[in-house]
Order: sequence, then C-alpha cells, then structure tokens
Amino acid sequence: MKLLFLGTGAATPSLTRNPPATALQLEQRSEWWLFDCGEGTQHRVLQTSLSLPRLRRVFLTHLHGDHCFGLPGVLSSRGLQGGGEADVYGPPGVKELVHAVLRVGSMHLNYPCGLHELEGGPVFEDDEYAVRAVPVAHAKDILSLAYIIGEKPRPGRFKVEEAQALGIPAGPLFGRLKRGEKIEWNGRVVDGAALVEPPRRGRKLVYVGDTSNASPVLEPGRGADLLVHEATYSACEDAEKAVDYGHATAADAGRLAKRMGARQLVLMHFSPRYDQQEPPAVTIADLVREAEAEFEPGKVIAAADLMQVAIPRPED
Repeated sequence: MKLLFLGTGAATPSLTRNPPATALQLEQRSEWWLFDCGEGTQHRVLQTSLSLPRLRRVFLTHLHGDHCFGLPGVLSSRGLQGGGEADVYGPPGVKELVHAVLRVGSMHLNYPCGLHELEGGPVFEDDEYAVRAVPVAHAKDILSLAYIIGEKPRPGRFKVEEAQALGIPAGPLFGRLKRGEKIEWNGRVVDGAALVEPPRRGRKLVYVGDTSNASPVLEPGRGADLLVHEATYSACEDAEKAVDYGHATAADAGRLAKRMGARQLVLMHFSPRYDQQEPPAVTIADLVREAEAEFEPGKVIAAADLMQVAIPRPED
C-alpha cells in the first residue's frame, strides 16, 4: 500500500500544488483508488506511472469544488482510454453532480459507473480491504467524510526452515502446509498449522479531508499506521481563520495523531500563503514543527505533489 499525492494544495492551485487528490496504490492488484479529485488531477496522473483505466474507485470527502472539479475529466478520459467498471463514493449530491455534467456537457461514459451517496458507515469490503466513512465537522450545511481503510489480517509467515528440517521439498507440499493442511511425509503426519505463524494484523490508513474537528475518527481510526490530515492553517498565525472557515491547523492534526496512536502523520491541503508569501511569515516547515510539537518529532511529513509515501506494515 502506497500513497501518491497528486494534489496537496487548498482551494487555489499554485505553480507547485494542485487542489487535493491522492492515489492509493494497492500491492498485487492491477488497480488503484483515488481520494478526492481536484482540478487538474488527470494532468498530474500523466506525470506518473498510474493508468486511468486501472482507476477502480474514487472516494470524495465532500463536494466543495477544490475536491471534486477534476472528477468529470477523469471519468471521461478514463472511458476514452478503455477503462472498465468503476465506482464513485461521496456525500449526497454526487449523483446530481455527475449526471449534470453528463447532461449539460454531452458527455457519455462507455462503462458502468456506480455512484454511491454516503452519510457514514461501511462503504466497501472485499477479501482484502474494508472502507468506512465517518462524518466530520467542516463548513456549515456541507457533509464532509473521513475515510478509514483497513487491510484484512494477512496469513502468518510459513516456517520454511522447519519444513526443510523435516526434509519436505519445496513445491506443492509447501503450498498445502501454508494453507494449514495436514500431509503425510516419511510415515508421519505433518500439521501445516504448526508450521504457520499467527495471522498478521493488516495496515490501517485514515484519510481526513477538510475538517474543523475530526474527533469522530478517533476510535475507529485508533492505531492507524498512517494518518493523512489537512493542515490548511497555522495555529500560531491563523487559528481564527481556521475556525471561521471550518478548517484545521497543523497543531490540530498533530493532536489527533497523538490521541489516535498513529504511527505516522502526513499533512496536506496547504494554503498557498505558506508557499508564496515573500518572505513567508510561516513556512511549510513551520507547520511540520507545529504538528510535531503536539505529536512526535520525526513522524510528520509535509506532502508535496507527486510525493510517494509507503504505508508501513505493523511489523516494520
């Protein structure tokens, strides 16, 4: 599981930061998922190894334009490039948004595209992953969702050395033992369950878009291996603006990471004032230090467009 940040800015794009969009690359799958889809997302995709036809799921945190204005272009280009079935998840209004663009823009999707409107709760689950949406506070009269992505427990490691010590050759018999089956070897029964370590906990990712208070994700997100959280403002310089506009400060993100017991925190959704002021009163590095003061030094990353961050395994 790796995150590739396609847009890490706030509402106003800059020369270095697009509006929010984050790709989740899944190991051993020929697909990837997208969280938010700000303007210019498909242009960022062209700068990566990602393939739009392999985009399988899109999760929108809310329907402010900087988080969804790139969606029509992505869906359209995906069809032109031969993409198959896809699903889009988000708050109520997602269907109206997509249908309006299809109607007014004479746009046609030549593949099945499921549009799923959420207010919270379970979103998607298969044999490997489960996704849950949690409503968090943001602006008045708009529903903002955080997403918790949980990897299912993985099989325990196979004790190759012990199997070899019994004289069992690598091959089909190893496969049966890995599955916990019993086999007969040299006149004795070998129990595969004894040669497999206990299941390993899967990874947990918590993705928080725009919010003034993400405390509802605290319990379901506890022990997250990675927390992605907006940091639109500095608590030192712009705490009042954060309150006025329903956003979080870097300090807010750090406090949540600490309370959640997260292993790592990634900040994004930066106001352009921290990149473009000459000289800036507060820098992105200052925001990282602000979060670290509440969380832990060395465990906070400021995301940048086209940055890739691996989600660590629990045993790492």
